[in-house]
Amino acid sequence: MYKLFFVYLLISLPTFCFGEADSLPIRQAVHLVSPFLVRIDTIGGHEKTGEELVNEGAGSGFLLDRQGFVLTSAFHFLHEPTSILLQFSDGTKKVARKVATDLNRMLTLLKVEDLSDGFLDTIFATPPEIRTKDSMLIGELCIAVGVSLSREEPNIAVGILSGKNRIWGKALQTDAAVSPNNYGGLLIDRQGKLLGLLVPLSMMSNELTAGVEMYDAGVGMAIPFEDIQQKTVLEQLKNGNDLKLGFTGIQFKENRIFIGEPVIDTVQPDSPADQAGIKNGDRIVAIDGILVYSALQVMMNLQSRYAGETATFRLLRQGQEKEISLVLSTPMKEKEKKIPKETSKNHNISVSTDRLFFCNTSAELFLNLFTVGNYKVGNYKVGN
Repeated sequence: MYKLFFVYLLISLPTFCFGEADSLPIRQAVHLVSPFLVRIDTIGGHEKTGEELVNEGAGSGFLLDRQGFVLTSAFHFLHEPTSILLQFSDGTKKVARKVATDLNRMLTLLKVEDLSDGFLDTIFATPPEIRTKDSMLIGELCIAVGVSLSREEPNIAVGILSGKNRIWGKALQTDAAVSPNNYGGLLIDRQGKLLGLLVPLSMMSNELTAGVEMYDAGVGMAIPFEDIQQKTVLEQLKNGNDLKLGFTGIQFKENRIFIGEPVIDTVQPDSPADQAGIKNGDRIVAIDGILVYSALQVMMNLQSRYAGETATFRLLRQGQEKEISLVLSTPMKEKEKKIPKETSKNHNISVSTDRLFFCNTSAELFLNLFTVGNYKVGNYKVGN
């Protein structure tokens, strides 16, 4: 019986593998976007950033428009290189400069210095199509593409779209191999339509290297192009303005943010929330007209926002509703407390909307990390 099953398994295995016919649509999809992929070579800069050892090296980027703007992962600029050289699909090489960085979604915008020869006009004769997040289906095939190793032969990894609204609602998740070899490259569908830009990203930290450790675990992240194309985001980056994570100063006491109500435990002194008049014990009913029922929903809403944005809170205080608006600021680093390395099982701490949260077990952490955006709270579904 076992021998028969083993023979059947061997016969069946090829049906699960990609053959020539199966790989053709993948190659065609990559061919459609390949002209817009740019190899980035960085030269000079620091050899060490904090505890991270970094070198000169190559990365991938995406050509945004005829003006010569290129979007890539901020990971490639950890060492603050002194020179940036771009190589395009036709072999053209151009010097570029760093324009600005999005420190919330970990993106860096570059600009080609010399466009006098008009070499970009041919490339943009047929620009790629961008998929909306609503049109993406969990489980659909997707392709991660980069040109860090070779501009002539893109490195390709195939997987599925594992989730949407990951990392506090900021990212798509895929099991296609995403690593330093393709950071700054593209996540596309089998028709060659754009899904997202590949970056390392983590719920636990906003450091530029956060998320890199997951690259060999089948957990890859990409920032949706629908979000990147937001007018305010691109305009600010193109104007040379770095974008930073917005800070409110609101903290929650509940350890289990997936089921905890959005009742504010602590308001950090001198924070935007404090200055706007938000108080301990206020229950958040809605943010910008969107009803919230859990601390998780509040965190997902605020973690995707930038410093300088305005948020309007509808609060319930002593049985009466109040509406308060505030402008998010940059984090007040000088007032942040370091997180202890050891904590007791019975945590009694505040969970900030601007920082990571604690979990009692590694299993709970794993659940939190991979279910944000698709978690059901009571009769309400958080995320998509």
